Amino acid sequence: MKKELIYITYQTFPANTANSIQTISTLKYFFRHGLKTTLIFPLRNKESSSEVTDLKNHYLFNEDIQVKGTIHPLPFKKFLFLERFTYLISHFFWSYFTVRKYSKIYINKQFFTRSEWVFYFLSNKNKDVVYECHQLSKLKIYLVNKALEKPNSKVITLTSYLKKELDNKYTKKIEIIGSSYDNDFFQNSNNKSSTFVYAGSVHRFGDSRGLNIITNKLDSLSNKNLKFIIISSKNENLDEFKHLFQKNNPTIEIEIFYELSQEKVGQILSTSSVGLLINNKSKHSEFYSSPLKYFEYLASGLNVVATNLDSHKNLPFQNKIIFYDYDDVVSFQDAIIQSIKLDTSVENDIYLYSMENRVKKIINLFTS
Repeated sequence: MKKELIYITYQTFPANTANSIQTISTLKYFFRHGLKTTLIFPLRNKESSSEVTDLKNHYLFNEDIQVKGTIHPLPFKKFLFLERFTYLISHFFWSYFTVRKYSKIYINKQFFTRSEWVFYFLSNKNKDVVYECHQLSKLKIYLVNKALEKPNSKVITLTSYLKKELDNKYTKKIEIIGSSYDNDFFQNSNNKSSTFVYAGSVHRFGDSRGLNIITNKLDSLSNKNLKFIIISSKNENLDEFKHLFQKNNPTIEIEIFYELSQEKVGQILSTSSVGLLINNKSKHSEFYSSPLKYFEYLASGLNVVATNLDSHKNLPFQNKIIFYDYDDVVSFQDAIIQSIKLDTSVENDIYLYSMENRVKKIINLFTS
């Protein structure tokens, strides 16, 4: 593999979203594998920063990743209305002009992206590029299949469902590589408590993930001396949520944190016993999801209570999961009680799902 990798993405940094955390973690491990790495992204928000010290302080890394923030004179995030439309237009134009500029600067380099438009434009220039695919639409399927016609273009999908939606004549150029945990932040501890923790956003694409199930009366758990911790990746106001939980479950303790660092999240998980993998029944959750937090839970020695979805049933280490039926309070309580009885040891081969190992697979894809 060439010794330099350029990561071009239509994301913003710093941020507490799972996708931004995964991008930085990926870059960090590329660097540790001996690659000079450069991150190129748009300064599309007021909070966006291309100062590498800002990113290092936010994501807690020391690697010398090169950072280039580009101007973003486009409508996305400038208006409160038509956000989806302005996103599509802005994403297209930013990708086109960014690829046109940097494809001339970085000759004979390898590229990595989470943007279907960046993938499409880089492929049309016959660049050596890998696209990480997290979800698909009719437009994305068209762009990705067209890009795969080029000899140097390859794709990572998070799940087998995503791979099946792409043209099967390109199957050898598509690798299924799910999410993974960052070895630096998530380890097990012997100091476990009867704590159930949910880590992640409470909403996805504007819809509730279904976490409100725990605000119901959980009578079967009232005498179990349990504690729930919610770690929201966004600064969402959950005061009403907390009030309803306490009203219906006065004997169960609850604590809510917002926008914690990966280090602090790891510390909380290491002393908890069960992770909550709660999702709604959207198409994305049902078929496309390879939850980052699932692997963080396992690496921290947690068992998992998960919504009964196809994507969850395809996750590794099924022996660590107790499923419950979506929006069924009785089923949810039964799953909680069963999960308490499971052993909280870490699986021996959890390392296979570490970010370090994931990046090895990506490097192998580049060179295959």
